[in-house]
Amino acid sequence: MDPKRLETLLAAITRLGASALHLVPGRNPSLRVKRQFVNGDDTPVLAGEIEEMTRDMLFSDHRARLAADGQVEVLYVSRSGQRYRATIAEAAGTHSLVLHPVPQAPQQVDALDLPEQVGLMVRCRSGLVLVGGFFGSGKSTTMAALVEALNQDPSRHIITIEDSIRFIHQQGAALLHQREVGTHVASAAEGIRQAMASGVDAIMVSDLVDAETTEAAIAAAESGCLVFAGIQAASIVGALTELVSMFPLEQQPRLRARLSRALRGAMAQSLLHRMHRVGRIPVVEVLIGNQAARTAIRNGNLQDLPAIMQRYRGLGMQTTDIALRSLLNRHLVGEDEALLHASNRDEVVPRGPTLAPAF
Repeated sequence: MDPKRLETLLAAITRLGASALHLVPGRNPSLRVKRQFVNGDDTPVLAGEIEEMTRDMLFSDHRARLAADGQVEVLYVSRSGQRYRATIAEAAGTHSLVLHPVPQAPQQVDALDLPEQVGLMVRCRSGLVLVGGFFGSGKSTTMAALVEALNQDPSRHIITIEDSIRFIHQQGAALLHQREVGTHVASAAEGIRQAMASGVDAIMVSDLVDAETTEAAIAAAESGCLVFAGIQAASIVGALTELVSMFPLEQQPRLRARLSRALRGAMAQSLLHRMHRVGRIPVVEVLIGNQAARTAIRNGNLQDLPAIMQRYRGLGMQTTDIALRSLLNRHLVGEDEALLHASNRDEVVPRGPTLAPAF
């Protein structure tokens, strides 16, 4: 693609407040503005143009991941210096490209409309904190904000292990190093082990994707390090289920026992469209590792966790439905939007008793 055309399309993202630019062979460039797609220009994108762009974006390890998984994510920096999260996906023998703008600096926890208990998790000195969310959930933004909060503590030595470095943290009161898988370390698991050997106090791992990485993260938490770890899941139960299922069946009881001891807290989030202004707001599930939660995890009764989150709301726990009802009560999201994400619609929007018709 002509560089001037690409820069014009990227500039339109900022001008229109778009969340993404989609480049699909045979279709006009599309900008995602709120929930609608609008054409960036009137010229269809050619497959060869995308191939040319991705050839300049990808290193050999990225190409291997694209060939194995059908999708890879990298960081792209425009001529203006703006950073974008570039997702390259393969379908029907061609590639598509989606570019999401990345803020120049990580946001503060207080600016993200997160539950208070999420910000308090950075006060832990050791243990594991899970952060669940799928692509587009705001998980990376939340994790960067938590790292930025840790970065203000002069007693911390922090290392991040990231699939791709999206947010650049300036040196704060803490000692902070950012390491990228494939560039600075061979794997996330190896990055965690190297961090522990350097005497680190806190580690952020962008994603737990396999048993080796999860084992290294739990071992670091057991050794007295505070570990924030991302995982691809829409709920806390889903995150813990995914984590345990990475291990062979015969290893799972021991893994659950270790996890129950190491877990300090967990959260899972997604983003909803705001009701009265442009933008999105997170809906967040929160679990604190109290005795009831630890017992449920150790015994494999993960289905009991939502009831525990309900019962211990006073500790700062909440289910997605509780969070949705709170957003509704504060008129931050609309009823239709909330119900799309509800597990129990009647809990989110209580309905009064139905009156029998009068005859």
